[in-house]
Amino acid sequence: MISFLKRWTRANLSVRADDSAVGQEIIAEIQVLYRAAIDEEAALALAHQSDPYYTSWRGHNVGQDEMVAATYAERVILAPSVAERGDPAAYVRRLLDNLESIKADYRISEDDPDGYGIGSLHSISRKLESFTRRL
Repeated sequence: MISFLKRWTRANLSVRADDSAVGQEIIAEIQVLYRAAIDEEAALALAHQSDPYYTSWRGHNVGQDEMVAATYAERVILAPSVAERGDPAAYVRRLLDNLESIKADYRISEDDPDGYGIGSLHSISRKLESFTRRL
C-alpha cells in the first residue's frame, strides 16, 4: 500500500496539495516512517548492547549511545500544526529542522566517543530526507 501512496503522491501532490485529506494521508505516512526509523535504531541499539563486540576496553558500549539518541529523536512533536495539515512538504521540513536542533542538543549534552549515537540521528534524518525527494 505504501508504494501505491508513493506513486499516487508523485502523480497528484502538485495538483492536489491543498486537499487536506490527501495531505493528512501523506503526513500519516511520514509519521509511520519516522516512528519506524526510531524503532529500527532502538532495535539496533539493543542488539549492540547485548553484543560484547560493541563494548570498548573501557567498558563503554556504543548501544547505550544509540539508545540515548533514539530517545532524543522521540522529542520531535509529530502532530502537524494547522498550517502543516495540508502541506506535507512543510511538515517534513519542520520535522527535519527539529531533528537538526535535537542533533545539536545531543552533541552538546552527550558523550558519544565513537559517534554511533549521532549516527543514529543522522540515519533517521536520511530516511526523512528521502521522503522529501518524493514530494
